[in-house]
Amino acid sequence: MSKIEKIELKRFTTLIEPNLLSKIKLISFFSNLKLNECINESLKIYIQNFETKNNTSISSLIDFQSNFKTLDNKIIEK
Repeated sequence: MSKIEKIELKRFTTLIEPNLLSKIKLISFFSNLKLNECINESLKIYIQNFETKNNTSISSLIDFQSNFKTLDNKIIEK
């Protein structure tokens, strides 16, 4: 059996064009997904397309930033 990892969700508020919201809600309905699941999938695809187009990895950039902050904090503590 595989262990299902529960992902912590973050609530946020944003503005969206009404027509886009209607479309994503309809897609959510047709695909039998919750709206947040549909939006998450859309964002994942958007990020993948960005990474492919720009030949970069957003995750590695975020990891690099986190590692840099950790190193910086260690230097300050000394």
